[in-house]
Amino acid sequence: MYKKMKGRYEKRRKKVKGRYEDRRRQSDRKVLSYEDMPLDDYEQEKTDLSPKAVKKLVLGCCAVLLAGLLVFAFANRDKLTWDNLSMWWNYDVLGNAGKGYPVNIIGSDVDARNFTVNQGRIAYASDTSFVTLNSSGSEVANVQLRYSKPVMKSAENKYLTYGIGESAYQIQSFDKNEFSGEAENVIYTGDIASNGVYCLVTEGNGFFSQLSVFDKNNNRIFKYSFSEYYITSVSLNRDGTRCVAVGMTSDNGAVKTGVYVLDFHQEKPVSKYDISGDAVMDSKYIGSNRAVLIGEKAAYIVHEGDKEVKTVSYNDKLLVNYCFNPSGNTFVLALSASGDGRTCRLLSYSDGGDERISIDNPHGAESVSVFKNSIAVLDGNTVYSYNGAGEPAFSAYAGTGSKSVVLTADNRAYVLSINQVRSIELEEYKRSASDDSK
Repeated sequence: MYKKMKGRYEKRRKKVKGRYEDRRRQSDRKVLSYEDMPLDDYEQEKTDLSPKAVKKLVLGCCAVLLAGLLVFAFANRDKLTWDNLSMWWNYDVLGNAGKGYPVNIIGSDVDARNFTVNQGRIAYASDTSFVTLNSSGSEVANVQLRYSKPVMKSAENKYLTYGIGESAYQIQSFDKNEFSGEAENVIYTGDIASNGVYCLVTEGNGFFSQLSVFDKNNNRIFKYSFSEYYITSVSLNRDGTRCVAVGMTSDNGAVKTGVYVLDFHQEKPVSKYDISGDAVMDSKYIGSNRAVLIGEKAAYIVHEGDKEVKTVSYNDKLLVNYCFNPSGNTFVLALSASGDGRTCRLLSYSDGGDERISIDNPHGAESVSVFKNSIAVLDGNTVYSYNGAGEPAFSAYAGTGSKSVVLTADNRAYVLSINQVRSIELEEYKRSASDDSK
């Protein structure tokens, strides 16, 4: 009897267990479905990408990323030096934070042309000191200058300072003074390249002027004497292998300008040009083989190898201000039809002299700055900026006593005032009824 009842029990238990397992499998399959997809199909879909395919996909993404980094590194090869990377690590990554801006200047006066911002870091030369500041306003270098009327030339992390009418000069990097020298004669002008090559134009020992070029170890590598012109401006190309030197003389009572393109591996000039009736006051390489000259009546494009310079006329307008943009291979002129220069047209040109942007600016242009396609002007104590289409974009109050503005982004800038260096954020320009009526 017991065996019979036990057999029935086992048979019933197996039957119930089978039904339960069937229900559980069906229930589990419903619960574990993914987005209404049966689990079997979902598991099959997951296994469509084999480990080999996944590996190839990962390697492909890495290859694309590496190619992008290589292109970026090649495009910025001049900036990716050990000194620049070390400076970025020490002063931007590790901090050395200051108390922020504004920061009072050291000395009693800083000329607007002796104020610059390179890679987001400030450098200026006052009547007493060469000073650099990091992005948080911390003082990095404070070097006493040996002359009362300094001129500062800069290229990335290299700076040349010299005194007007003096023979002393100094070479600085962002964080220290690297060399203090004495020229053979009084210095007229000079320039420096980002690789440390620099040049000085001095009185000429029987010639009108003399050019001396030095490598980064301060050894003279080139010398040229000018017998026809007093050289007033010189500009080195980006790699410090050539320069354009501009000088003036008198021709029957009229001003005559001479332009020399010099290669430091050749004794004679590569090119020589004459410009009659105009005085050139500044020059700058804004391309690998093109330099821009700023005259009183026109700007001139020197393209190495061309027989003549290209003239960009001011069309009898007054040159109010100008700005070189070597990183973008452009330059900007602020021209006014009125003598006070209050209302001026902003014209942006390529390094070939082609007009890119024309802006009717109702404000003054006491200082002009360019960031990519944005152009900003300082009018009194207010900064106004325009976008690449020539439309008003941003504006901001710069503070009292403002002298110079440098854009570091479309809506950010540093301002030099008579006693401070300031960091300002520009606000979006709000159009008025008078703007819409124009």
